[in-house]
Amino acid sequence: MDSRVVGWPLLLVALMGLCACQAAQPASAAPAGTRAPAAATTTLQAAATATATPAATPAAVIRLSVRPFKEPNDYAHRNYCGAGATEVLLSAWESQTPDLETVARAASLDPRSGETGANAVVAINTLLGPIVRPLLGHDRYAGDHATSLGAVLTALRADLADSESLALFDHGVPVMVQTMTRSMPGWNGWNATHMITIVGADLTTGNADVDTVTYAETPSTVAAYGGPPFQTITLHRLWVAMQQYNTDSPSDPVNLIH
Repeated sequence: MDSRVVGWPLLLVALMGLCACQAAQPASAAPAGTRAPAAATTTLQAAATATATPAATPAAVIRLSVRPFKEPNDYAHRNYCGAGATEVLLSAWESQTPDLETVARAASLDPRSGETGANAVVAINTLLGPIVRPLLGHDRYAGDHATSLGAVLTALRADLADSESLALFDHGVPVMVQTMTRSMPGWNGWNATHMITIVGADLTTGNADVDTVTYAETPSTVAAYGGPPFQTITLHRLWVAMQQYNTDSPSDPVNLIH
């Protein structure tokens, strides 16, 4: 799909590790060594509520202008969510993005397992280098291991409405995060590691149960996703999915790319 999502007319805000969408299983059959979905969700929801609202002044409503992207609907591309999320991210920066396989090669993506967060950072900075480096003098994106909702909120507030990027490039900075899919809409309980690009946020209340993020979903039905190209969920629900990733996939520490 080539149509561009029109930005919200208010102030303008925007979010992608091992993205595999791989080894996916229904939540009722979570792999050995992972926390059972029901118990995990209850525990993580409590943790999210406890860390819900940092004292910082809430940001305004923001929506970045990006293009939706859909991964090929075949088995060979079932683990391409990292590359798909990168395509969405790149579309905020350039009118024409590289093809999916070029992005996958830049991230050292393994079709059997996906890509790591660290390699996703390398791919993004490499592909954006010709645009970003001449004006900034350095790469724009870095990978972090977020262990609190406050760290995610800090990145969203700083990046989606980044004043330097707005001045130099006329847009904010999309943010990528890693999640597990089982508690996310459109996955019908299917459980897999996953990368998404956050392209919007409403942080006006400072309440994680009310404030929301909007993100792109790029996987196909073969990869088990059956929802629309963009989803909007509460910050609380996002943090639950990110905490599930931290628990289920500790081998890849990079869960926040901003």
